[in-house]
Amino acid sequence: MRCIVRNGVMPKGKVFLPPSKSEVIRRALLLGLCGEDPRKALAGYEGTPVCRDTAFALEASSHLAGEVCAGESAALLRLALPVKLIMGGGDITGEENVLRRGIWEYEECFARCFARRRERISLGDTRGIFQNKTRFVIDCGRSSQFLSGLLIALPTLDRECEIIIKNGLVSRPYADMTLRIVREFGGIIEETETGYRTYPSKYRAPENARAAGDTSYAAVFKAMNAMGGRVELCGADEDTTRPDAVFPDPAAISECDITDCPDLLPVLAAAACGKSGDTVIRGTSRLRTKESDREKETVRLIRALGGEAHIMGDRILVRGKGGLSGGEYRAANDHRMVFAAAAAALISEKPVEIIGAECVEKSAPAFFEDIKKLGMEITEVCY
Repeated sequence: MRCIVRNGVMPKGKVFLPPSKSEVIRRALLLGLCGEDPRKALAGYEGTPVCRDTAFALEASSHLAGEVCAGESAALLRLALPVKLIMGGGDITGEENVLRRGIWEYEECFARCFARRRERISLGDTRGIFQNKTRFVIDCGRSSQFLSGLLIALPTLDRECEIIIKNGLVSRPYADMTLRIVREFGGIIEETETGYRTYPSKYRAPENARAAGDTSYAAVFKAMNAMGGRVELCGADEDTTRPDAVFPDPAAISECDITDCPDLLPVLAAAACGKSGDTVIRGTSRLRTKESDREKETVRLIRALGGEAHIMGDRILVRGKGGLSGGEYRAANDHRMVFAAAAAALISEKPVEIIGAECVEKSAPAFFEDIKKLGMEITEVCY
């Protein structure tokens, strides 16, 4: 699908946040382990369109003992895999691009006890592997999701286990979110100097298992506000402990670090083009294995729309010129790049034409309807 976003139209009005898919995936898996309906994670969001990642998480969590399909959700794959291993095995399927993003951290942690093919991970019968294993060393230098998977799975074992973190822990706030949610469900976990210690736990669904509002989606409209929009965010409370709950105003900063909030990069870089002056965004290299090489795609987006940006090691330099010229951008099957391209139209001299805009279905199927309600003018062409 091709979408043409009219330039210079400032959004005004209210947006109701969808549920955080990061939280829904975690809560759905825990509800499934409790034998409860995973859809309880969506309480209060009746009538809100369900994105693809959430749909896969709800389906997978409703039959964890069977074959699980992660779709195109790397988070679901990484969080569900240790649960499946500890439950005794079975297969996990997913889109080839998701498996290509890699799970070597688990292959190392679990001593390669599963086989990975193009669109399938075959776990086999893994029950014997965990009869005596109590120490799990996990590399968290690329993503905290590998740690989150262990924090969900290990309390279901009948013994104490130790998690040793190596190569640092990126996106720690997301691991903290997992820890908080697991404890809500009765998981007994304590932090140690080298990681965590888990204890045998009986998971029970809390009275309120509802997910908070999506702070990553909210950031798109906060970026629009930084460019002159007047958007009010409504609905479920945001999780204000998450690092992407605070959107840095590019006009007020010369540099920032997005190591713990990687989803901000595309919209932050787009907003930075609207000021006169440079902005340095640090911690960008870990985005090379997202849905796209998001570091390169962010630079490509800005250049495609007439701006200037450069990759410099683990950072991106955006040279703000007070606006962009507009033009065509091919979205590389990355939903967050579509959000950024649409936001960039606010500061563009010409409309922004987005090729492949349908990929927003991954996380926000209502995105274009939301921005239309805010007064932005969209021409959609299906093909």
